[in-house]
Amino acid sequence: MAAIHLMVGFIGFGKTTIAKQLAKDLNGKCFTHDELMVERYGNNPDDFKTKYKIVDNYIKQEASKCICNNQDVILDYGFWDHATRYEYYNWAKKLTDDVIFHVVECDLNTAKKRVLNRTKTDPNALFIDKNIFNVLLTQYEPWSDKDNFPFVFHKSL
Repeated sequence: MAAIHLMVGFIGFGKTTIAKQLAKDLNGKCFTHDELMVERYGNNPDDFKTKYKIVDNYIKQEASKCICNNQDVILDYGFWDHATRYEYYNWAKKLTDDVIFHVVECDLNTAKKRVLNRTKTDPNALFIDKNIFNVLLTQYEPWSDKDNFPFVFHKSL
């Protein structure tokens, strides 16, 4: 049975690196939301929320097709808060019984350095400066006992 793997962690934690390795190991399909956003709308899109939802709907459709074709799916989103984890877990459980979160842990200073460096050096990365990083950090809820879902922990690579 195909599985859905949901990557949890803040920006710069190393989720994408782990997600792509997981996809390779499982012969699965990795959907990295940020990469699709940049591919479709550039690295600093206007009306971010609307475009985020468009990409999200596309990924859900494609992920559903993969599961129907018995291919594992890795969703490299971040799932920053409990409500979003709950929402996606319930969506995924409608497609397969095999749903697992992969919680990536990383020191925030390391993550910030990675993100700021990526913004400077990678034209294919979403634009995130110090201010945006700090604002987004206020929206991040680390994994907790409230997240009563199947999970495995990963240390950042």
